[in-house]
Amino acid sequence: MPSAAEPALEFIDVTKRYGDVLVLEQFALAVAPGEKIALIGPSGSGKSTVLRIAMTLEDIQAGTVRVHGGALWQNGVQASRRETHRLRASLGMVFQHFHLFPHLRVIDNLTLAPRLVAGTTDEEARTRGMELLQRVGLADKADAWPEQLSGGQKQRVAIARALAMQPDIMLFDEVTSALDPEMVGEVLDVLRELGAATDMSMLLVTHEMAFARQFADRVAFMDGGRIVELDVPERIFDAPAEARTRQFLQRVRAV
Repeated sequence: MPSAAEPALEFIDVTKRYGDVLVLEQFALAVAPGEKIALIGPSGSGKSTVLRIAMTLEDIQAGTVRVHGGALWQNGVQASRRETHRLRASLGMVFQHFHLFPHLRVIDNLTLAPRLVAGTTDEEARTRGMELLQRVGLADKADAWPEQLSGGQKQRVAIARALAMQPDIMLFDEVTSALDPEMVGEVLDVLRELGAATDMSMLLVTHEMAFARQFADRVAFMDGGRIVELDVPERIFDAPAEARTRQFLQRVRAV
């Protein structure tokens, strides 16, 4: 069982480069069990890369990443395949562009991983899948094909699919950025409900400042591959301590 005394997810002095381009510079962040942190900042500041490293979709050159105290990355080296699989079972991620399987109906998108990866029976997987579709308001779309869904519906299915593996840490990467404006609200409503109804840890990359303020326990402003400022939403948005944070928020509000 995870200890409440240790972070659910922790980055310690993580450095990431693409060739000569420095993306993260000694990045450090600890997400407590049940905590919800929003990562904000300009494009190219490294926010999405943080999530992809946690999912082992990107490697690192230095630093350590821990999941419930277990080293997913240790001094720049990834854990063994077996240990990686064990630790990643705690993590779920929802991407910008849904990534639903177009050749599978909605319910089959939800049941595939539990059946193949977790060994869940067909009946158990379908029951859980239908419960999750009900939760995101799409039980009536269980037998639909992804191409028959709106962008907002696809993203809600993607959230349900990530939850189907029963992670206790959820990562959200700009989940509304690919949506038409009128569809953004329906996805944010699902995230609000999920945040209020569960004790999962959540790390959310977003450009939705109002939502970050309402949703997060803490907000981290990133720039240049590092966290410039990390505090409760009220201080970040109303009285930021750093000039760079103030400059960013002034520009965002002016748009």
